[in-house]
Amino acid sequence: MNSIYRNIDNLGRENRNTVFKIISKQILSDFSNGVFLSQDDLAMKCNCSKSTITAFSKAVLVSGYRELQIRLKIEYENNFEINNNQKIYNQKNKENFLDTTNNNLKNFILKNHEKILKFISKDNKIINIFSSYQTNFSTIFLKDVLDENKITSNVINLEKDVLTLKNINLESCKSLFIFSGRDNSFLKKFLDYINLSKEDIIVISSLQWKEYLDSKKVEVIYFDNENFKRNYIDRNFILIYMWKYLDYLLKF
Repeated sequence: MNSIYRNIDNLGRENRNTVFKIISKQILSDFSNGVFLSQDDLAMKCNCSKSTITAFSKAVLVSGYRELQIRLKIEYENNFEINNNQKIYNQKNKENFLDTTNNNLKNFILKNHEKILKFISKDNKIINIFSSYQTNFSTIFLKDVLDENKITSNVINLEKDVLTLKNINLESCKSLFIFSGRDNSFLKKFLDYINLSKEDIIVISSLQWKEYLDSKKVEVIYFDNENFKRNYIDRNFILIYMWKYLDYLLKF
């Protein structure tokens, strides 16, 4: 069955009859608002006779205005149901996305939080934080959490904070490394350097570094690549979520 809406729209576009154009425009405007005028009301609004409305209806290939009105109502109800079902489907998808994301975050945190909590709270050593460029944003939150819980820490950019490194006794500190993204050459070289002399190190890393890190005497937490993307947003989001839970645990 052809769409009556489409037939009315085509008739209004193609017909040279100005009155037919007016009727078409009025019917389609009312349809979009779920309004279906009687033949008398439509004739009055379009400033034409009822017989003109009947002629218009027959031009749309129905028997008269009554059939046109019935067909329009059926089409509207069908479209409304489809649109309503689509809204419900979209809403369920949104809810499923939130539920799935929250569950994946929860699983990642519960799997790894004890490692990071033990590392941070086992002694009073200063914690030096070395992050890749991709996850620098999350270290702002980690620093705030540590400060809030009276744990001394330094966020160090290996490419810029050379003077800071010179003034730090690495032997009396702990180090947290975050390997993520591509630009990790400075991090790797520095981890090689300090790993020769100390073991107070924990690394949060992409799985691509697993073979390298397996040879080191370090505690490692690997990002979840299966349920999260490897981009800036997901990596920082995961870490900030971890730091929030860490803050909660440190206050016990």
